[in-house]
Amino acid sequence: MTWFRKHLLIFGGALFFMSALQIVRCFGQPSDIWWTPKAIALPLAGPSDRVEVYVRGVALRDHVEAGRLQLVTDSGATAVAGPDIRLRVNNWDRIRAERIPVLLGHAAALGASGVFFLIGLLGWAPPRRSGRAGPAGTGTQTGAHPNPNV
Repeated sequence: MTWFRKHLLIFGGALFFMSALQIVRCFGQPSDIWWTPKAIALPLAGPSDRVEVYVRGVALRDHVEAGRLQLVTDSGATAVAGPDIRLRVNNWDRIRAERIPVLLGHAAALGASGVFFLIGLLGWAPPRRSGRAGPAGTGTQTGAHPNPNV
């Protein structure tokens, strides 16, 4: 086995394993962990670029500002103010979009290292060249030594 083939097997296999591990790790993560934490939930006006809530055709924010939204408890009804409403947002779509370039890089490395590993495994390396040329530059070696006195 030539040194070239050994290097293809070692480096191709190692890069293949590392790239495959990163791809599996990325797809193996749960998608429900990307919610905004409850402690830092957003105010009602916060995610207005991503969500709008309507109650009977009127925006929830308008109901709250007009004082039409009330919370009924055992002690009576109280108006709900803007700071009373907090929202948690699932950011999985943004996280997934951020990972696309990284996944493409891992996929390219996985494919290239797979090719290198297969070349090393199947022995499709370029032929080994000798330092001596045969008669008339044919590239073949003769059995005779160049110095007849040896």
